[in-house]
Amino acid sequence: MSDNDGGGGSSNEALGIMLNWIKSPSKGFSSIIFGLGIWGLILGVVNVLFGAVIAGERKVVWAGYLTMGYLWDEPYSEMIYRPYSDTVFLGMAIVGILWGAWGLHQKVDGGIQAWIKGVFFNPIWTSLVSGSEEGGMKMSGAAWCLLLGFGFYTYWCVVHWAWTDIGVYAVTAPLIAFGFGLRYLAIVDEAGNSSNS
Repeated sequence: MSDNDGGGGSSNEALGIMLNWIKSPSKGFSSIIFGLGIWGLILGVVNVLFGAVIAGERKVVWAGYLTMGYLWDEPYSEMIYRPYSDTVFLGMAIVGILWGAWGLHQKVDGGIQAWIKGVFFNPIWTSLVSGSEEGGMKMSGAAWCLLLGFGFYTYWCVVHWAWTDIGVYAVTAPLIAFGFGLRYLAIVDEAGNSSNS
């Protein structure tokens, strides 16, 4: 009898932890979800209005694209509005934006406005032109990887209208991943150097 009570208590505790995490996600997770939500909203609107594969010719069917054909046979279709697929995808993007903004509002001093300002006025961008800034050459490498990753994706998507092209992702994702990785490595090294001084 006590074993059953203990099992119920641990499942209630796990449920409580999960609910607390949903109500108050971490700053890093909130940043990722907010960014993915913005990106998803842009992709969804482009897909509904113009088609995210080839402008005016083909659209993404999100149910097929995201589930690799499990919920829908084809990932792309002619310019036919698929209300369920597009609506669910746009809804997911909006939920991501709202949940990320809520988490950032709780975890960042000054709220979401301070976080957005921090993205644009982050010291990492001064590292584009100088390796002597905080973080040194690692931060410069991070800044260039991030700029090249986001810049390449934006340029390719606008010029070739390939918003969901796997080849574009194959170039963009490693650049962005290395950028964030180098940034955190530079921050850790800088913190280690400061504590040793």
